[in-house]
Amino acid sequence: MNPMSKSMLPVLFAVTVLALVSGTTLMLPDSKVLAHDGAPEMHHDAHASAAAAESQVEIVIREGGQPRLKGQQTHGRVIALVAGQPAVLAFRNEDTVPREFVSPLFTRAEIRFEGRATGIFRKDAVGFRLSPGATLTLRFLTPYSGFPKMYDLIWCSHDHGQEPETELEELLVVMTEEQ
Repeated sequence: MNPMSKSMLPVLFAVTVLALVSGTTLMLPDSKVLAHDGAPEMHHDAHASAAAAESQVEIVIREGGQPRLKGQQTHGRVIALVAGQPAVLAFRNEDTVPREFVSPLFTRAEIRFEGRATGIFRKDAVGFRLSPGATLTLRFLTPYSGFPKMYDLIWCSHDHGQEPETELEELLVVMTEEQ
């Protein structure tokens, strides 16, 4: 890390805390890497091999429908990933309203974003809002948790201009296994 980056850490931390506390959403620029320093260091690259297979999953939302999962790592509403292995989650919003995808998983990995979305920062999770017709791809190394299996939820929500209490939510489960 260069000296300029080290001097910016307190500022970036303060901005992140203020965004979390105020419920602010931020625009995420294309192809940027966002890191979370809270991930356990003891496992990084401990099990990863140079020829690790990339897990690719596509999540498609159609008008008024539930998320559809495509990929070999999907089983119903469950996405199976391996800790320390590369993963790609491609989200496509084919609905006529914006859709949100929020998960604690996104706070524990260094993620490269490809596409356009609005960032969402909540108390224990982060995510993004996709406009109708938008696509967003997340590339990251699946984080280690210290447990043989870890389960994370991805909340997929939308509203059709109704009251907040009538907002619809669907859940996807991400199961991460250590090998």
